[in-house]
Amino acid sequence: MKKVRFFTLFLLMVILLTGCFPKEKTVENNASNSPLVKSDQNSVKTVTIKPQKPLIIINKIQKPLETTTENETVNPPKAEIKEINGFVLLSSLDKDIVIQLKYATTDNFTKKIIYPNTVCVLSKNTAGKLAKANTQLKKLGYRIKVWDAYRPVYVQKIFWDIVKDNRFVANPKTGGSIHNRGSAVDVTLVDKNGTELTMPSKFDDFSSNAYRSNSKITKEAKKNMDLLTKYMVASGFTTINTEWWHFEDSNSRDYKIADINLKLFLEN
Repeated sequence: MKKVRFFTLFLLMVILLTGCFPKEKTVENNASNSPLVKSDQNSVKTVTIKPQKPLIIINKIQKPLETTTENETVNPPKAEIKEINGFVLLSSLDKDIVIQLKYATTDNFTKKIIYPNTVCVLSKNTAGKLAKANTQLKKLGYRIKVWDAYRPVYVQKIFWDIVKDNRFVANPKTGGSIHNRGSAVDVTLVDKNGTELTMPSKFDDFSSNAYRSNSKITKEAKKNMDLLTKYMVASGFTTINTEWWHFEDSNSRDYKIADINLKLFLEN
């Protein structure tokens, strides 16, 4: 009887101990069959996104670097200004200035080609002032056209032999022309299509028609002449009364007469 009681007591103890330490269930790696995995799906997605964030940031950093590299490749270096003995090739300084040297054609008072080429140069400072005037006029839809700039001394002698009138041609024996210093220009204005604006007279009109004080100047011509004069004077030029197209650097007396070989500007 004692044995039965002992065995019953032992059995109860085993049952109690087994109930306190239940066996762990094995969770299968099956998302469709496991409620635990289903309930944690959102957290799994969050874990998946987190390693992608630094990748997105890296991409944003790389784009500006690529853009900078492209800009450095696309933007060409500025063209070099061609300068020889204090004179510069005007087209290398300002490509928007229209150049039509009258004395390189037969469309001038001599009816002959005087210049052997179409090289247009000025003293460096004078050229800079002309470019400044052109920049301002471009804002209004106009551009400067150059008919004459630096004039070699030998050309001045040719002109004087044809027109011995110091109102229009300077005597080379008494100081010559400001053109011989590379600090005077003969210019007019053109519109955005390159058409010349109406002015008081044609170029090289050696008469009172070319005078700034000519009372017969039309309103349109005077308006255009005054517009050109305004910006040329503001940029550092002075005028003469007998030729509306002629402008001199206000510092022209600081430059000496020079005999420049224009062919040098054609060499690479």
